[in-house]
Amino acid sequence: MPSLERLIEMVEFGLTEFPGTPPCARARVITAVWPVHPNARPQVRGSLTGTLAVADLDDWAQADPGFERLVSRTAGAGAAALAVVSTTGYAPTELVNAMTKLRVPLLTLPARTSWADLAEAVTRERMNNLHRAIEWRDWLLGQARVTSEAPHAGRIVRWLASETSSRVVLVGRDGALAAVAPQRSADKLTAVADKITQIAAGALQSAALEHDGHQIRLVAVGSSQPRAVLAVAREAPFDPGLTQIINRAADLISLHLAVEDADTDVHNHRATASALRIAILQLLMTGEVFKAQRTAASLYPGLLDQDTARVYLLETRPSERNHLDAECRRTLGARALVVQCPVYDEHLIIVAPRSCPAEGEDEVGTTLTRLVAAQRHRYLGVSSTKPLAETDQSYRHALRALANARLDSSRTALYNEQRRLPELLNRLHPGWASAVLRPLLVQRAADRDVLIQALNLTLQSSVRAAAELTGAHRNTVANRVRSAAGILGVDLDSIRDRALTAVALEALIVDECAGETLDAGPADLREYLAGSDVRAWRDEFLHPLSGELACTLKEWVRANGDTARTAEALGIHTQTARKRLRQATKHLQRDLLNQSADAYDVVLAISSRYNLPLPLPSS
Repeated sequence: MPSLERLIEMVEFGLTEFPGTPPCARARVITAVWPVHPNARPQVRGSLTGTLAVADLDDWAQADPGFERLVSRTAGAGAAALAVVSTTGYAPTELVNAMTKLRVPLLTLPARTSWADLAEAVTRERMNNLHRAIEWRDWLLGQARVTSEAPHAGRIVRWLASETSSRVVLVGRDGALAAVAPQRSADKLTAVADKITQIAAGALQSAALEHDGHQIRLVAVGSSQPRAVLAVAREAPFDPGLTQIINRAADLISLHLAVEDADTDVHNHRATASALRIAILQLLMTGEVFKAQRTAASLYPGLLDQDTARVYLLETRPSERNHLDAECRRTLGARALVVQCPVYDEHLIIVAPRSCPAEGEDEVGTTLTRLVAAQRHRYLGVSSTKPLAETDQSYRHALRALANARLDSSRTALYNEQRRLPELLNRLHPGWASAVLRPLLVQRAADRDVLIQALNLTLQSSVRAAAELTGAHRNTVANRVRSAAGILGVDLDSIRDRALTAVALEALIVDECAGETLDAGPADLREYLAGSDVRAWRDEFLHPLSGELACTLKEWVRANGDTARTAEALGIHTQTARKRLRQATKHLQRDLLNQSADAYDVVLAISSRYNLPLPLPSS
């Protein structure tokens, strides 16, 4: 609606206020223009609220009692202001004093101005304001729809500042500035800090103040305490239309803040659940089954009540992992623990408890295989069924199976522990791993367990991965690995030392005769590999290799896994050596280029065929 100030600014009408008119009176809304004639019928009391009354001084000067009746009619009907037609800008003193006493603004209007033209201008301004209000409502209605764009509150604050030519500040529930437009508008809030505090605490719903020539409106945003506060400051007074749009903007901001709070709560809940799942996995990886069961009870009641489990490693693109994680948890439900791997951004770790270690129908595996088949960039590695206390070993087996899955057309591979070297050596030489690892096994139980775990996980992956999977600090894991290697007297920079140590550790874990140590073992693993059964395993394992590839692998082992040194020893280009290693990787289904745990079987088989030294740790 047009204000009295807006009509005064229209110079074509010549509407002029008398000196001394209160500034707040200029903000009065004018909705109509009404000519007041002496002979006209008096208006009902209060019927002219928002009306500009227009009176001709010449007509009222001849009336009896004249100006007293004019004052009575305009004030009694509740006129917002009185404009008197005067060619000189003069008004009788008694009229000025009476209107001032009644706090009704008095203005003058030239005789040339038609009150009908003035009324038409008021109507036009009302229509313009109405159209503008409709545009505001449409814009605000459009902002009510929640989108991915954020923050919504900041966008509304910037729009409000632009549309109302004001300085707008949103003070968040924490007392910090959530949004400001234009910049540095918060300087105006210092003087009204106390009022903002009262509104935030719920003592006030809103406040209107004047400071340093600025009109300031403060409005509570939301109902939950402490509340956010929307502050709007401008030099011109606030008319009811602006006040209404400010209130509606505050309501809309309140809705968006509620949505943002809900999104934050959901995000925090998901982050907490994810951290809890990682904690459960870390407890399982360290053999703390009872603690893992207690931790999982609140999130997955009864999930870990079984004694055995199978570990699945699902690989996908890092950008897709969150989506695949949600899909896995939705389809698997309470049948499995699904964890986003803390080490590799492309891996999901699924621990699925099973009622017995016997192989049978695998519902979890079937579901995951179907997910893998849906996308060509997905791969699945599956461990065998083992006790929950051996989850770390199941994870390593799933990791090896995943390497094979990348080379398989089905993109899925099950770990095959049949005819593996650790199990074979345990059958041929019971207790051999205990004899080899004796220097480490005679340490205090508390020290021994953490040293073996750190060394085992690091040999299968890396120090970083071992730290993430067990929840220990990376430096702590590195120190434990160095200590374990020093106790055993092995050089972990040597691929052969790493291979024989990893095989001994794995054999120790699966050895049913681990407590039965040999009095003394040989000085070199080649003596353990000399039997006909082991040679049969070796020949079967290396059978897919051509003579050229086998010779390349021999030099690769002697070069400690260094491709450049392998090429130099063979007199070929480095790229040629790398190509041969890729061919051997495909034939043996072992990752040789990245020197992963997959290479240990290859190192020992090649060393056995070509009689390369494999000195065992001294006991």
